[in-house]
Amino acid sequence: MNIRLPSTLTLLAILSGCVVSDSEPQVERVRATRNDFTFFAIGDPQINLVKWGTAGTEQIIDKMNALPGQLSPFGGTIAKPRGVLIAGDLVDDIRNPDNWDTYQKLFDVRGAGRLRFPVFEGVGNHDLDSRQPEGTFNPVQRDFIERNAQRDGAFCFDRHGYHYSWDWDQVHFVCLNIFPGNSPRPVYGREARWNDPKRSLDFLRSDLRDRVGASGRPVCLMWHYGLRGWGLDKWWTKRDLVVLRELLEPYNVVLILHGHEHRFERYSWQGIDVVMAPAPQFAIDRKVGEMVAPPKGFVVVRFIDDKLQLAHHDANGWQETWEKTIR
Repeated sequence: MNIRLPSTLTLLAILSGCVVSDSEPQVERVRATRNDFTFFAIGDPQINLVKWGTAGTEQIIDKMNALPGQLSPFGGTIAKPRGVLIAGDLVDDIRNPDNWDTYQKLFDVRGAGRLRFPVFEGVGNHDLDSRQPEGTFNPVQRDFIERNAQRDGAFCFDRHGYHYSWDWDQVHFVCLNIFPGNSPRPVYGREARWNDPKRSLDFLRSDLRDRVGASGRPVCLMWHYGLRGWGLDKWWTKRDLVVLRELLEPYNVVLILHGHEHRFERYSWQGIDVVMAPAPQFAIDRKVGEMVAPPKGFVVVRFIDDKLQLAHHDANGWQETWEKTIR
């Protein structure tokens, strides 16, 4: 596993709270008067070369690469996405360094992997190590931080360069990795000090206060754990949810995007629209003799003026579509 240390200049930029690239000045992003952009989203690539390989994931990557220019279910054609959001569980087993090496060849923060678009990724529970002490970063997390430092554009980071936010036109995006919280949470009723959100709740609070404030700008949040069913019952405390809803109340949160459960689903939590991004491939069912993981799907999202348009695209084509007006 290749672990590169950030340069002194990069470290100083990260520690200052924001990283701004000369290639895309922050002032130009703030001046945008309308929304017109597209992005794709998946969850849980969960690379495990030994268990299920990457055949299905590679097929979905190729479908995403080929989609711009094709007909949209909303009319017109699909634009080139500004990026692909990945809602955690980048690898399945971090103890095998080949999994992480393969992930990095498939997905690159500048679009130089098999996927030809930049990725905006977050860490999931499978990217953590149950043996790592609380407050530490494992090798995958350290590489993840270095990948963040290589991003083109204007970003704000926490003091580690781990949680981050950015703007596309008038919409503000925040990546909070496993979930918004300030301390480790038990898993299946057992203490799990490794399940450490790295004070992502504090980052969310300060980021929304300083970068959104009372502007009313639309906000899109991404993390790993879900907010209903299994994703809710086993990974959150009741107090977490109360605090989170109180924090979000003053802001115009138009979408929460998460992974963790490997399927596409759209639902509402506390009046906020939530989308579960599907994994790019199915797990192998060896009971029926499957040896190669088949492709699964991804989500296509477009913000156009005061509209949010979302479509689920699986291995066979367009499936569910949804549109709403945003304030």
